Amino acid sequence: MNNSMNKQYNPTQGGMKKNYMEINETKSMNIGGKNDIGATQNSASLKGKLSILEENINDIANEMNSHKGEVSNLKLQKDNIQDLLKSKHDEVKNTLIQDLNKVEEEMKKHFGHQKAENSRLQQQISQLKTEKTVLQQQLISLQKRIIDLEMQVGNDDDRNNLGK
Repeated sequence: MNNSMNKQYNPTQGGMKKNYMEINETKSMNIGGKNDIGATQNSASLKGKLSILEENINDIANEMNSHKGEVSNLKLQKDNIQDLLKSKHDEVKNTLIQDLNKVEEEMKKHFGHQKAENSRLQQQISQLKTEKTVLQQQLISLQKRIIDLEMQVGNDDDRNNLGK
């Protein structure tokens, strides 16, 4: 038997194509290697060729079954990873939604406090404006009174000076 016929499938070495080429090479060597011994040897070599071909077919079938198993394992791993990613995605999504809801509630609470503070400050401003207006009116009235008093003092001084 040819040693190249018993080689296992190796994807780095050209795979199925190489095995097919090796089989054809073996066939041509065996066919070209006929000698004049007769039909007995020819039938024996055909049986040998058939057994070699059957071995190759079995090897290839075993390799294909092995690869099918690998593919199904890879598909299973892919499905598991997808499930894991989906659960992680959902978990992160739920966490973010909860955090967002908390932030929204805090914002509403802070806006409420700010609105109340603004209202309180607006009332204080209104009170201060009213007090300012009252104080300005009192100031004007006091200024008029001072002017009147100064006039009276000036008039009293003029009268006192005239009377002397």
